[in-house]
Amino acid sequence: MKVCPACQAEYSDEAAFCSHDRSPLNPSRNGDRDGGELVGHVVGERYQVQRRIGGGGMGEVYLARHVLMGRPSALKVLNRTLMQDPDAITRMSREATNASRISHPNVCAVYDFGLTGDGLVFLAMEYVEGRTLSSLLDEGGALPLPRAARLMAQCAAGLQAAHDLGIVHRDLKPDNIMVVAGGEEETVKLVDFGIAKAIAGDDGVGGQGVTRSGFIVGTPEYMSPEQLAGAPLDARSDQYSLGLVFYQMITGRLPFEGDSLRGALAKRLTEPPRPLSAANPGAGFPSGLEESVRRALSRDPGSRHASVQAFADSVARAAAGGPAPVPGGTPGSARRLRWIGIVLAAAAIGAALWWLA
Repeated sequence: MKVCPACQAEYSDEAAFCSHDRSPLNPSRNGDRDGGELVGHVVGERYQVQRRIGGGGMGEVYLARHVLMGRPSALKVLNRTLMQDPDAITRMSREATNASRISHPNVCAVYDFGLTGDGLVFLAMEYVEGRTLSSLLDEGGALPLPRAARLMAQCAAGLQAAHDLGIVHRDLKPDNIMVVAGGEEETVKLVDFGIAKAIAGDDGVGGQGVTRSGFIVGTPEYMSPEQLAGAPLDARSDQYSLGLVFYQMITGRLPFEGDSLRGALAKRLTEPPRPLSAANPGAGFPSGLEESVRRALSRDPGSRHASVQAFADSVARAAAGGPAPVPGGTPGSARRLRWIGIVLAAAAIGAALWWLA
């Protein structure tokens, strides 16, 4: 049995649209429609939900089909428990606004955003049939350098497209990097711009933003020092996160490890990254790669590469046996950047340890 969501008229299972108002019909079910209960329903009068494909703290993700166009979509539906939370709705709206501005083959496209008559908040995006980078690393460990460099170059290209529009991702991590196989080639798709923000954001200063409860948004294991400190962010923060991801791709580990998350964060804020050769002794990394990665992971944002694309280019040169990148700047500017880095690191240590206390 199916029912019209507008007039509540009932129809047989074979019917697709209401004969009175042409509304797409939903299965006749009682109760809350969170979790798998959305399967079979039409959301927003145009997305037929086929199956659940994932979920998290913000909501559930479904494979859906546009009832008129037939196009498959990944439909993210906000949890009903968050419907009354303005921060959660703002985050989802921000994802739709920011990601829809980015048109690039390495960024998952966003199609639609809306609110249904019965209170569901949804986001429709490109359906990416692939695996997360985290699942690839969990399964096979470190990747060969040529493969890792190709994937990293695509991540950088997608991020650069966002940065060129003044958008910082702010939550780059292996879980938000989809890898799609296509014969001998692999394509990267960056997903979840849910906490991405325009550099000239609504706070007027480009700050990274916090939730109403005061917690910094993002994933601590892949945050830059300035993000941990709650300082204003720009594209260099994403470069740091990409440096962590690339390091993990080629070594199977992160450059800062400790007995606890707090210990790992303290090392990140006070110590240089562990050398690649120490993290993966048998890999035989080419000359120049160490410097390229070390520069991306500088605690001082001013000492990093000029852009994520410049970082990717330096990795490509090093992987091909080219010379190491040469840091720019005059001795005076270098001294100023070092002092800025020291002050920033000190602030970050206090903020991060207070946050984890």
